[in-house]
Amino acid sequence: MARLLLVLVFALCSSCMHLNVPPARLEFVSIDHERYSSYDLRFTSDRNLIDLYEDHGRSGQIGTWIHCSLNGDTDFSVEHKILLEASGIVSGVRLIEGDRRYEMFANISVENHAVNDGHNDIRPAELVQMLKPQEYIPCKVAITAFPFVAYYSKVMYMPTSRFIAAIENPRVAPPRISLKQSDQPRSLLPLASVCIVRWRYELAVGHDQIDSLGLCSDVPYAGMLASFAPSRTKLGIVSGPEETPAAFAAYTIIRGDGRLEPGMTDEKGRTHEVGSIEHETLKVIINKNFDVVERFTPWTDTIPKYGM
Repeated sequence: MARLLLVLVFALCSSCMHLNVPPARLEFVSIDHERYSSYDLRFTSDRNLIDLYEDHGRSGQIGTWIHCSLNGDTDFSVEHKILLEASGIVSGVRLIEGDRRYEMFANISVENHAVNDGHNDIRPAELVQMLKPQEYIPCKVAITAFPFVAYYSKVMYMPTSRFIAAIENPRVAPPRISLKQSDQPRSLLPLASVCIVRWRYELAVGHDQIDSLGLCSDVPYAGMLASFAPSRTKLGIVSGPEETPAAFAAYTIIRGDGRLEPGMTDEKGRTHEVGSIEHETLKVIINKNFDVVERFTPWTDTIPKYGM
């Protein structure tokens, strides 16, 4: 309803003023699965888009939105609705010192506006199939302010492979949670901080479930925490006798303690980063039609290769 009112206001405002500022240049930084059909998007801009009007001596800024088209529709005007899009409010900003650029934060949701039954979320499996034919996803920031016409940034192109990786990879993060005494796992100390060790996507119910809990002090070096591990590396998946890098191949890494870390290789055939306190033996399952490969993995800068 709020968006509809904005569209009506700007459609009727034939005499609205223009903010005489060139379109901001955007660059993609990262995208991570936050929950359900929501993702955390980071990008840089040569302008502070949250306070753009105030920075230029104007007032009346209503909102700063980023819209990403998932179906090739590049009409980002506020009067037009993209049927398949990922969009959200740009809610955070920080200045990158020495670069005079701004890193922007937005939580975007994936929606199918062509569905009118009240369930417009797109399941991950369907979203991956929808995105595969595209190399890049166009995105643009739109800012509304009264009584100005909408301000638009230049188009930002998000690599589709990065979006697919965020969809396919499990979300492993250490958020702290509060549990009633009756729900506390027996192995945990009553007063110890409890963290979500792993999430999993449950296809039957269509959303994430908590897979396992643990002490915050014992959260494994996985997912986003791997970069902080004392020892860390990525694995390289190769195919055929010529050891050609297997790009966008599904895999599951079995850690030394039995934890499963599924994912999809990047364009160079590399897995996600694996972190550990000490050396461990890893097992890698590539798709469902290949046997388990077991090798001792030295923690060096060299990427071990696993054949398909």
